[in-house]
This record gives sequence, C-alpha cells and structure tokens, in this order.
Amino acid sequence: ELGALTGLFNQMTMQLSEARSISEQQQHQVERAKGYLESVLTHLSSGVLGFDSRFRLRSANTSASQILGSPLHEMLRMSLEQVTEKSALLVSFCNTIKDAFDETSQGDWQRQIERLSKKGNQILLMRGTRLPDISGAGYVVVFDDISHLMQAERQAAWGEVARRLA
Repeated sequence: ELGALTGLFNQMTMQLSEARSISEQQQHQVERAKGYLESVLTHLSSGVLGFDSRFRLRSANTSASQILGSPLHEMLRMSLEQVTEKSALLVSFCNTIKDAFDETSQGDWQRQIERLSKKGNQILLMRGTRLPDISGAGYVVVFDDISHLMQAERQAAWGEVARRLA
C-alpha cells in the first residue's frame, strides 16, 4: 500500500509540475500580447481612450494626450465629470462621449465636433463603441484631429471659387 501511495504521490507531483509549466507559458503569452497591444496603441496616431462601465478613464494613449493637449495619464481612474472639473477645455469632448453612448442603443457611434483647444478651434472626428461584458465591459473612444483636413478642403473650395470667378 505504501508503494502504491508513493506512486500516486509522484504522479500527482508530476501533474502539478506540468500544470505549473503550462500556466507559466500562458502567462508569458498574455504578457507578450499585452506588450504588443501597448506598443501598437503607443505608436498609433489616433487618440484612444478606454473607460470602465461607470465612465472612469482606464487608459489613454500618448496620441490622445497630444491631440487634446491634456495630461490624461494624470486623470486615470477619474470619471468624466472629474475630468471636466480638472480641465475646462475637455467639457465639450466629455459631454459628447457621455451623450453619444446614452443616445445609442447599439453601442457604436461616430460624431464630428468642434472644440476650443489651447491652439484654437479644433475639429475632432470621434468614434465610440461599447465593449462586451466578456472583455470586462466598458467603452472605447477613438478620435482624430481633422482640423488640417477641413482647412485644406476649405482652401480647395475657395480656390475653385476664385478660379471660376477669374
């Protein structure tokens, strides 16, 4: 009986060792995937914000801080209301996010807003989506500064008007 018990104990020890090895491999894969995703978001030219289910800021890439001209990394875990209290220039931006998610039942929306920034008027193209409960719920907002594109369109239109008048 002692021999059988020793054999079962050794078998259990090997199974635990294999399970630990598999767990460590999976942990390394998760860490690599997370690092890859962070690298992509860091080098993305669009601003990306992640919110939890109660609209508290969970993540912000560097482009988001640059486009909005605000230190968003200092505002992590703040609600949209707290963000607007900290930075008056973000009021219209935050209100658009909250209103857009309140108005859409599907969870996906797109808006173009004009807001006052430190550099003057800024036109942002914003897209938002609701994350599924499986992924931890919450919201993601992606936005781009299209001010220079709108200015180029206006200049082209005025150029066309001037050409036709001439």
